[in-house]
Amino acid sequence: MKNKYILAFLFVMALSSSCKKFLDTEPTDFYSPSNYYETADQLQVALNGIYSNMMYERMYGQVLNFNFVSATDEMLPNRPVNGEARGLYYSYDAGHAYVADVWRWPYLGINNANVLIDNINKPTMDEKQRGYIKGQALFLRAYNYFILTTNFGAVPIILHSPGIAETNIPASPQAAVYAQIVADLKEAETLLQGRTATGLGYNDQVTITAVQAMLARVYLYWAGYPTNDATKYADAVAYADKVINSGLHGLNPDYKQVFINLCQDKYDVKEDILEWGSAGAAAGVTNKTGNDIGNFVGIQSAILTVNGTFDPASYAAVGWVQTTKKLFDSYEVEPTSTLVNKASLDTRRDWNCADFIWTVNTTSGVRSKTEKPNPWQMMCGKFRREYCPETSRNLGTYNINWPVIRYSDVLLMKAEAENQVNGPTAAAYDAINQVRKRAYGTTYGNIVKNITVVNGGSGYSAANPPAVTISGGGGSGATAVAVVSTGGVVTGIKLTSRGNLTAAGPYFTNAPTVSIAAPTSGVTATATASITNGSEYLLTPGLNKADFQLAIRDERMRELCFEAYRKADLIRWGNFVGDMQTFANYAVANGVSATTGNAVGYSGITGITQRHVLLPKPTYELNLNKALTQNPGY
Repeated sequence: MKNKYILAFLFVMALSSSCKKFLDTEPTDFYSPSNYYETADQLQVALNGIYSNMMYERMYGQVLNFNFVSATDEMLPNRPVNGEARGLYYSYDAGHAYVADVWRWPYLGINNANVLIDNINKPTMDEKQRGYIKGQALFLRAYNYFILTTNFGAVPIILHSPGIAETNIPASPQAAVYAQIVADLKEAETLLQGRTATGLGYNDQVTITAVQAMLARVYLYWAGYPTNDATKYADAVAYADKVINSGLHGLNPDYKQVFINLCQDKYDVKEDILEWGSAGAAAGVTNKTGNDIGNFVGIQSAILTVNGTFDPASYAAVGWVQTTKKLFDSYEVEPTSTLVNKASLDTRRDWNCADFIWTVNTTSGVRSKTEKPNPWQMMCGKFRREYCPETSRNLGTYNINWPVIRYSDVLLMKAEAENQVNGPTAAAYDAINQVRKRAYGTTYGNIVKNITVVNGGSGYSAANPPAVTISGGGGSGATAVAVVSTGGVVTGIKLTSRGNLTAAGPYFTNAPTVSIAAPTSGVTATATASITNGSEYLLTPGLNKADFQLAIRDERMRELCFEAYRKADLIRWGNFVGDMQTFANYAVANGVSATTGNAVGYSGITGITQRHVLLPKPTYELNLNKALTQNPGY
């Protein structure tokens, strides 16, 4: 971090709200640390500025959840143009513009936090409120250091704004950075006692359980590669337990609803422990944060106007990233399913791996769904802009909050760390099985498991398949569509909803009746349904420690895909290069070539070497700070 970035916050604070002669010796509207931070409101304004930095385009508005993390074994870019410019294909170097941003913007946030913390005691104010502001600032400083060390390894630790002459600041080893992060978070934990998302009614500010969940995460990374301090697994367990035992958090019974809530600006304070807030913009004004959530990593679509009128069902998303067959196939399937892609009882699969895009016929003005049945070409469907408010879709501004820490991640961290400390205990199994039970839709009851075609009938149209009705059985909310062959026979029934996944239900107690509409002429098809027994979600019992760890790795991919965890997970598990080389071989053996699958994405992962475990330190910073050394391989 250099002086021009260190002083950026002071420069912003010095902006005048009215015109004054710049030669005035005592400008009344110039702010600096000597005449700012005089009131509690001014402290809060400064804190808000640190928060707003987190959803800037070069932070979680785009870069940190897209650039440098989109080519793994769960997703691959499909962007031949501009892909390298955005850092998607491991061809970046120290001069890359977005690499510089990953360094620059966290340090800007750190400096802003430092200035606030240095001036926290200036105003006369309520001491509890002062502690809340300081605790949040400490968390934000710690989080920005976590971004830096997980991307660059050893980095300078700066806890106060450096003086003009302090230009050469050596990097501290990663273990020392983790130690500083933990120190900040533990102080924040003390200061934020009693501050909960439940009490606030929202979760885009730091609370006590957010601090504790972040401590669990930091300790889990500290225990992994390259620091490899296995003693930290016990600390990860302890802090995950604090969140779990607080009773403040739980899993939304419907996996997809977590992300629909994000799109609709609904706070889910039970599931989402912390979100980075993305403030709305005035009508017609471009989103100031450049929020691309659901755009690059989303379901391809375009805004459609018909005779000058906006189609409220349309939205803008380019879909520059696609799923992998490895991710798709990691979800358990129903062996008796007759669908081309067999049905999966795991409700996460068909939400995360969207087998369609939206296309627009510019001549007729018709918007239609085009199927993408190849798992290598499915879209990353987790963040779906079609659920955003119509006004947002029309203007192209998408102020979706970013999920920083979800409760399911805490459960999976608990399971992983517990296994590392004590092996696959009942506590480890319970934590992972809670995540799986929600994934299988059976948290509060049973749902439709599968629909089997008994008689395919005749005389149907593949272009206009018959309506399917699911009724009875004590439940509600199950829907399905028929799949018809070119010969006019119903060959399968695809469930689009297995039931109403809410705490209240109602859930199915018996198999419902399936009715397939009759053809204009021909034989009516028939089908039967089965429901779950409530135990399908259970992870295979009796696994040893190594196999349980492998199960955790797959579960994290199934649950947290596209949330910018996978690359960091592969790195901390210690074999990122080998794992990606194995995946590249898998891709070739499973349908990827120069003309099939996602050939562009495959070509972007074939050159991964050990140097890609870290990003290069930016050239501009090395030129300014002579005490820094470049990361190996760059």
